[in-house]
Amino acid sequence: MTQRRIYQNEYPYFITFRIREELRLFEDEKMAQLLAGIIIKTCMMKRYDVLAFQIMPDHVHILIHQFGTAPAAGCGGRKINIHRAQPAVVARPSITTHAQRNGFTISELMHGIKSYFAHQIYKRYGINYSVQQLRFYTRIVSTSKYLETVIQYIQHNPVKAELPEKYKKFPYQYFDWKLLRGL
Repeated sequence: MTQRRIYQNEYPYFITFRIREELRLFEDEKMAQLLAGIIIKTCMMKRYDVLAFQIMPDHVHILIHQFGTAPAAGCGGRKINIHRAQPAVVARPSITTHAQRNGFTISELMHGIKSYFAHQIYKRYGINYSVQQLRFYTRIVSTSKYLETVIQYIQHNPVKAELPEKYKKFPYQYFDWKLLRGL
């Protein structure tokens, strides 16, 4: 029996994907610049806001939210306050199947990002082998406390890994504080 995919579009998603273990591809800033541009452009094309991302030497974290899916008051019908460490009261999520919804799935978004990046590194640098692991991991960010945790994790990931200062600014790290405060 095939399992249906379920989407909870009113919440942001926290996504992580990895580069093959023996590669530290993003130590090269031009590779990070290329991926940062692809993340932003692909998300726009697939109707997602990029709330934040962090490009590490061998993996990437992305925090996204689909355009126009949150109620006017914010995620789940309640405004998420990212400045206070209090749990949000969240309304019951609306659950839809792919056939019932408009827009692109997280899988379609990630396929777009990863395949276009692979195409561009082949075209620009002649790299004709797979540099990315096939899987990616997602988590639904359904409370203000978890949103705060994800933001702090993205901010402090390069510090914890003792990486150079360049990993704490664009193209390695990006936050859209205006959108984040609007959740």
